[in-house]
Amino acid sequence: MHAANKSILYAIAFLIGFALMSYEILGVRVLSPYYGSSIYVWGAIISIFLSGLALGYEQGGKIADRIADLNVLRKIILIPALLITTFPVYGQPVCKLIYALELDSRASVLLLSIILFFIPCIFLGSVIPILVKMRAVDSQKIGSAAGDVYAMSTAGSITGTLVTSFFLISWLSVPKCFLLLGMFLIACWLLCVLFQLKSSKE
Repeated sequence: MHAANKSILYAIAFLIGFALMSYEILGVRVLSPYYGSSIYVWGAIISIFLSGLALGYEQGGKIADRIADLNVLRKIILIPALLITTFPVYGQPVCKLIYALELDSRASVLLLSIILFFIPCIFLGSVIPILVKMRAVDSQKIGSAAGDVYAMSTAGSITGTLVTSFFLISWLSVPKCFLLLGMFLIACWLLCVLFQLKSSKE
């Protein structure tokens, strides 16, 4: 694969990893005014994120077996980009609605986590297998391709965790953090679009 292709794919993997962990930390901040930062909140959010990612990995793998290109990638990335960018519009109203139902706190945080975070995580998770398939130009080196993509995604996750928890939350309001996070995903989408346009002209 051409070096530029690798750079684009690695950049997307990094940004997706960054977005995932930043999104998870911000999710706790969204629920904490209603339910605190208890172990139930963390447990619910981590479980739903992992469930969404697991389903995303599975579905992304099936998509990658059929077709894996920048066109598919940009369509998948656009959905969580829009959902996260607009989160400040619907996040608090949904929290207030569920909180008003006066359900058991554990049931409430689990329900809220499903409603607010499950679908974006599915789409974000589905990106990774597609990146692996695009990176693996040689079927004999698919293990190396998977290792490279997951390493970049994990590096992004570590960076997202530290940057969000150490800096962003103290510098910006939570709604602005979501907007910034959405911008990162829109940047991924733009990388796909721009490189696709470049490839079509070559």
